[in-house]
Amino acid sequence: LDKIQSLSRSLNNYRWLYHFHFRKYIVVNIPSSELYYYENDSLCLSMKVIVGKRSTKTPRFATFCDQVVLFPYWNVPRSIAVKEILPLCKKNAAVLEEMKMQVINEKGEIVDPQKLNWAIFTKRNFPYRFRQSTGCDNSLGVIKFNLTSPYSVYLHDTNAKRLFEAENRYLSHGCIRIEKPVDLANRLLEEQLDEAHLKAGIQGQTPVTKQIIQPVPVFVLYMTADLNSFNEICYYPDVYNLF
Repeated sequence: LDKIQSLSRSLNNYRWLYHFHFRKYIVVNIPSSELYYYENDSLCLSMKVIVGKRSTKTPRFATFCDQVVLFPYWNVPRSIAVKEILPLCKKNAAVLEEMKMQVINEKGEIVDPQKLNWAIFTKRNFPYRFRQSTGCDNSLGVIKFNLTSPYSVYLHDTNAKRLFEAENRYLSHGCIRIEKPVDLANRLLEEQLDEAHLKAGIQGQTPVTKQIIQPVPVFVLYMTADLNSFNEICYYPDVYNLF
């Protein structure tokens, strides 16, 4: 019965996907931790992804990918900033240099962390934000795929590629880390990226935003039954306990 219900939900998802006849689109399946890229309903690219932990779930949504950002900054979400990074800074602000983090004020200016009195800051009164410098050490890697959604969730490269070898890939704070970012970017952009330059990991690169001429639909779905890249039906755990 569980398998029949899983198949029924997945078939209904694909019924809607095929209904709109999109020329290009991306499907991310959370339970399988996989991404599939289609052109004219034909699978052109598949890859592993890392999705949200059970405590920081990746949401289900439909949106568009409209930009590819090369050498992105990671603007740390407020929740991560005050719960995880601020306590470290209160013990020793030198940790920011190790993490390649900058302190940014409300005007967008970089502030010297050594000149701040970290002892007075709390989760409620912390007036700054953290931004991780660009480069191969950046948590977003060297490529970010901007999504026009209200969730502050996007697709991105990662500096921890070894995690793609894990069987359990529910490891992120909600964003979606992808295994083959250059391959996907080259499918979405008119020009081909200079992969050697990207992989050189040069520190201090200025972010470069490349517009996708025709934004590509992205569907982040939750299917406990799905076809794999070999057209075999596979069943996946209900990792978020949604069913």
